Amino acid sequence: MIDFRVQAAEGVSLRKLEEAARRVEREYPARAAVKTVHAKLELGRGVVTPDFEQSDLGVLVKSPDEKTQAQFRLNGFTLNRLDPYTSWEEIYPETKRLWRLYAEVAQPVAVLRLAARYINRLKLPLPVADLRDYLIEPARVPERLPQTVLAFLTRLVIHDSSLQQSVIVTQSSEPNPVDPEHATVLLDIDAFKEVNLKPMQQDEIDRVLGDLHEFKNNIFFGSITQRASELFE
Repeated sequence: MIDFRVQAAEGVSLRKLEEAARRVEREYPARAAVKTVHAKLELGRGVVTPDFEQSDLGVLVKSPDEKTQAQFRLNGFTLNRLDPYTSWEEIYPETKRLWRLYAEVAQPVAVLRLAARYINRLKLPLPVADLRDYLIEPARVPERLPQTVLAFLTRLVIHDSSLQQSVIVTQSSEPNPVDPEHATVLLDIDAFKEVNLKPMQQDEIDRVLGDLHEFKNNIFFGSITQRASELFE
């Protein structure tokens, strides 16, 4: 996922975002609404009253195989590539093309946040005697406790002060009932940077996203062992 958060132009409407979707309907023929939901619970006299408010946020378009998806939203633009993954060199040029279309149509005032997120699935052959065979810093059980782990979740937010960028690293188990020979571990790496750029500053946007891509790679290879990296060969 490559994500742009923006300060929207005054008066920007869903109609403009739908125009962007129409201009790419040959490559992205499927279309759906992107919605936002606000929920509120009020407690009075022992009675809980739910209040849900739903509003349209933008348009989602999908490629014929639905593996590449783009969101044109009031608050930004996102390109998602689903499994099977390709490469940054293939995905980023398409991201730039659609971002430029979004910027032309929506005319945002500024880009406020850029992010590159990768969700990696590690299929570990069973039995897994020790997660440290695959993860540099897995969830650990104190020695005096039973050592059989059925599920786990860890989350770190790491900051790189040299480039003023951050990353959220989440490691978790994922149920995989259809494959009794493997355990699935998710390594979710969300690298991001708060910025204040004009949409036409494409060279600077490219540089920041390139840095985030490299940051993501360093986090990935710094989080797994050589044995785990061989699973991706």
